[in-house]
Amino acid sequence: MLNCIIVEDEQQSIELLSAMLKEQFGDDVRIAASCKTVETAIAKIREHPPELLFLDVQISNQTGFDLLQQIDYRDIKVIFATAYEKYAIQAFKFSATDYLLKPISAADLHRAVSKVLNLKYETDSYKKIETLLKNIYNKDRQKLCIPDMNGFNIVEINDIIRCESNINYTTIYISKGTPITVAKSLKEFEKMLSDFNFFRVHNSHLINLSHVKGYNRTKGGFVQLTNGEEIEVSVRRKDEFIKKITQV
Repeated sequence: MLNCIIVEDEQQSIELLSAMLKEQFGDDVRIAASCKTVETAIAKIREHPPELLFLDVQISNQTGFDLLQQIDYRDIKVIFATAYEKYAIQAFKFSATDYLLKPISAADLHRAVSKVLNLKYETDSYKKIETLLKNIYNKDRQKLCIPDMNGFNIVEINDIIRCESNINYTTIYISKGTPITVAKSLKEFEKMLSDFNFFRVHNSHLINLSHVKGYNRTKGGFVQLTNGEEIEVSVRRKDEFIKKITQV
C-alpha cells in the first residue's frame, strides 16, 4: 500500500482526485490526509511522512515549491498538479519530475501513479526535486535531468554543446564529461531548449549558440563549435542560422 497526502486548496479538486485514485488503484493507494494550506501540509508530512505527495503548484498565496523547501523530501515521491503555465511546465520537463495538467485526466493520473508504484524503491529520485527547485529559484543556471539506462544525469544547460539525432534516440554532447544517449527524439529537446539559445541547424543537429566559435561558408556551410567539432548547416536553415548567430 502506498500512503499519500494530497495538498490542494480546492475541496472539489481534492474530492475528484480522491475518487479517481480509489477507482483506479483501490487499496493500493491510501490517502492519509488532504491539506488546503502549506502550513497544514508541513505539519502532516512531518507527523506522518508519506510515500507519495500530490502537490498543487499554486496553494492560495503560496506555492508547492515553498512547501518543498521546508520539508525533508528525500524519501517522498512527488506528483505535481498545475494549470498550464509555460515556465513551470518547462521546469518540470527539465527536472524529469512528474506533473499532471488540470483538469486531471484518468489516463494521465494512472500513468503517473503506476510509475511511482513501479519505482517505489528508487533511492535517488529526490535529486530530481533538487534540480526542479534550483531551476525555479535560479533561472540563470538552469539544469537538465537526463535519464539513461542506469538512472539519470544532471547537467547544466550552459554545458550542453550540441544534441545529435539517431532516429528515436538523441546523444547529448557536453563540455564536461562523456556524451549521454537518451531514448528521446531530437524534437523533444528542441522544444525544451529553444528558449535557451539553442538552434536546430540540421535535421540531425541541435546546437547551443553559446558554444559557436565560427562559421565556415565553404563546403555548403559548417558551424565550428568550442569542442573543435564542425557541424553541417543545412541549406534551408542557413539564412535563419546566420540571423540568429549575429544576434547572440
